[in-house]
Order: sequence, then structure tokens, then C-alpha cells
Amino acid sequence: MKRIALLILLVTLISLVLESCGPSPSTTQAPLVEPSATASPTKSVGNADQTSSTPEEESIQYPSLQEDNLYEGTTLEVKLSNQLVDNRIGSVAETKNYPPFLLNDSGTKWSRVIIDPWGSWQQVDWDADEYTIDPSDEKVIDDLVSNDIKVMLVLDIWHPNSRTVFLKTDEDIAIYTNWVRFMVRHFKGCITYYEILNEPDLSFSSPSGMPVDAYVNLVNHTVPVIREEDPNAKIVLGAVPDTRWPDARWWLWDLLNSGVMPLVDGVSWHGMYGAAPSDDPRGIREREPQVSNYWETYPDFVEEIKSVAAANGFEGEFMSEEMIWRTPAYQPHESEPWGFTDISGAKYFARAIIIHLGLDVASGLAVVPGDDRPVSYSVIQALSTVMAGAQPEDLPLVIESDATNIKYYGFTLPNGEKLLAIWTDGPAVEDDPGILLTLTFPDFSAERVTGIDILNRFEQQIVTEDDSGNLVIHGLLVKDYPLILRITP
Repeated sequence: MKRIALLILLVTLISLVLESCGPSPSTTQAPLVEPSATASPTKSVGNADQTSSTPEEESIQYPSLQEDNLYEGTTLEVKLSNQLVDNRIGSVAETKNYPPFLLNDSGTKWSRVIIDPWGSWQQVDWDADEYTIDPSDEKVIDDLVSNDIKVMLVLDIWHPNSRTVFLKTDEDIAIYTNWVRFMVRHFKGCITYYEILNEPDLSFSSPSGMPVDAYVNLVNHTVPVIREEDPNAKIVLGAVPDTRWPDARWWLWDLLNSGVMPLVDGVSWHGMYGAAPSDDPRGIREREPQVSNYWETYPDFVEEIKSVAAANGFEGEFMSEEMIWRTPAYQPHESEPWGFTDISGAKYFARAIIIHLGLDVASGLAVVPGDDRPVSYSVIQALSTVMAGAQPEDLPLVIESDATNIKYYGFTLPNGEKLLAIWTDGPAVEDDPGILLTLTFPDFSAERVTGIDILNRFEQQIVTEDDSGNLVIHGLLVKDYPLILRITP
């Protein structure tokens, strides 16, 4: 009887652990967009840029991805977050109004969240008062963890006007670190990353202004608290405002050179609030000055961040956060570009995800609660599935085309397959006819190449040829959003 009682007790304890901040058994669920039936064969090279099918349709004639390609296009089936290995694609949201799409349907694998966005912790007497966390906030964290989504908890308020503790005096820092200790102790084992502040205020003359030396002082007080309470948690610094602004870059350079890099595990910045090629006027922010040719020079800027951080002893992860392309219908913002459409925004989302993953940087997206952007969200789902497990890799490639604005990145998958993401890098438009080009992979062979259209959510086998040991693809149709080639050796 004692053995039976002990067994019952053990089973009960295990079930309680699984119910809170622990991964639950993965379940297969229907994707947000139901897969459609196999497409009919087509000889033409199509121009459709928008998914318009419905689950009730019996068949879809997908546009071809290659000139004179007779292979049928088939629906790309997407997976849920809890069915995917890490793809380094994430999101950001308050727990108070967390978009259900991000809890599993999106396929994203990390989420940057804010609890207590108005900062009630600032008024707590930590020697006398009881600080509690709302059960709805707890549920969001539990749901994310149970769906195998890593959580980044931002240790800050979300609404700047509610800040009353300015984090520069010993008294203010003590209030902050008491709150941090409570949060880390409470969520121990549930949170993968803790981020110290969100967008430190660069208006140094204001009470909330946060010069680098003040931020570094806060970091030096906060890191030991987190390490003591949860040694396995990772600590992220930065969350620097839009890096198209020179003062944000100067602040970031000073942080990277401040001596704290060996203490932490992540560096983050906010790099793409409506960023676009320099000939797309929708990408301009009102505030001046701005870095010229920001979109075109951004990859070099990211490489410089990585180089300076490594030179200062950093060995962790890089993260770009809050990337968004706002629309006038759903997301107007007085200080950010908001003239994009769902389609053009979806294309920029796709480019940004691939650019960052290709640079070995995690891609953090911003999704506004209540927004209705089916094309953008469909693209996020598709890339979350296609890029699962992908790591950047240089793929030797020769491109034959008259176009001068072609961009591409290579990746490798755990099973040995390769991915090539390729697009034309001009302004994103509603219906791009695309260009035909020839690709040659020197000294490379493949059993099969599959083209994946992440906007229209279908895939098609690509016709290839072997030319003296080189893999050649003729007549490939490339547009203003990433076409993914999955290459099976």
C-alpha cells in the first residue's frame, strides 16, 4: 500500500509541473489556412502575387515558378510552433492583450513579452507590500512555454509616461532589482531570456534619459540578481531604438565598448520600423537626421555590430526586434512609416526575416493586436515552417541576369538539404511580374530542387540540368519577395 501511495503522489507531482511553465505533449492541429488541393498543370509563368484561394475550392492552378515548367504546384503545408524545431523567428506583445495567432498558429519560436506594462512595481514597498502577477499574464507565459516557444521577458515598463523610477540613483536601482528578483524567482525555469530595459531613453536631458554609463551601472547591479535566481536564464542588453538614427548607433557602439559584453548572452536592437529601399518613399521616417541608404547599408551595419561585440568578448546571440511595416487601415503611427499595404508589408516582412537569418541574427516581428493582415500573417507562417532548423551558409552561385538589384542568402538544414532565398530588392509592389534568370551552382549536384513561393503558399519541383558538374537552373522567375529553393543533394 505504501508503494501505491508513493506512486500516486509521484504522478500527481509530475502532472502539476507539466501544467505550469512546462512543455506539454505536442498535438497536431489544423494550420490557420487550410491546405488546398493539388494544382492543375500549367505551362505559363504566372504573375499572381496574392493568395486568394479558400479551403472550399477543389483545386488551384498555381502560377509556375519557372519558364516552361510542367510540374504541378502543390500547397505548402505549414506547421504549428509546437511542431517545429527552432527557426529563430519571434514576436513581441503585451501579455494583457496577447494576439492568439502568436500562441501557436504562427509557427514562431520565441516571444518577447511585457508583464505589468504600466509599471505598478515602481510603487511597491518591497518590505511591506505584496506584489502579485495577474493570472491572465501567467496563462500567456504557460501557453507559450507549453507550445515550445521561448519567452523573452522585458524587465521594464511599456508606457514611458508612466515611469516614476528613473534607475540612476541607488534608491531607484534597489526598487528595480527587487522587482527583478521577484520576477526571476517567480518564473524560474519558464523564461529563456531576460532583457534589461526596452529602448533606453536617448533624451539625456529628461529625467528618464539613460546615458550609456547609467545603463551599464544598472546592468552591473541587475546581472548578479538574475544569475543568482536563475543561473540557466540568458540576459539580453540593448533593445536600442531605431538604428537608422545616428544617436541610437552611437549609444550602441558605446554599450558594446563598455566592458559588459562578457557578462551577458544577447545583444538586441530595433532595426526595421518600416525600413525600405532608398527609392521607396514609404520607408522614410519624419525625424532627422537619418542614415542615408539605410536599407542598402543595413547588412554591413549588422556585421559591424557583430564584429565590435566579438572584439569586446561577446559570445552570445544577436537579435533584431519589433520589425513592422504599418498600414493606414490598421496600424497608423504618428512617428513611424505607415503607408504600406498588406501585400507590400508582407514582402518586406519576408525580406527582413531572410536578411537577418542570413546574417545569423534572430528575427523579431511586431504584430499589433486586432490587426487584420492575412497575407502578412500567411507569409510569417510559411517562413516559420520553411526556415525551421536553417543555419546560414555561403552557397557559391553565378547569376545570369540584366537586373542589378538581386539579393540572396544561403542556408543549410539539419538533414543536409540547402536553401537559397533570392529576390529583387527594389520597392515592394502589389503585383510584380518578376524577371527570368539563370542560376549556376558550381561543382554542385542535386537529386531534386523544389521552389517554394511563400506569398502564394505553394511549392513546385524545379527543372535542372547538369552542365559539366555544375547545377544549372534556367528560366527561374524571381520577384520582389524571397523565392526559396530547397536543394536536396
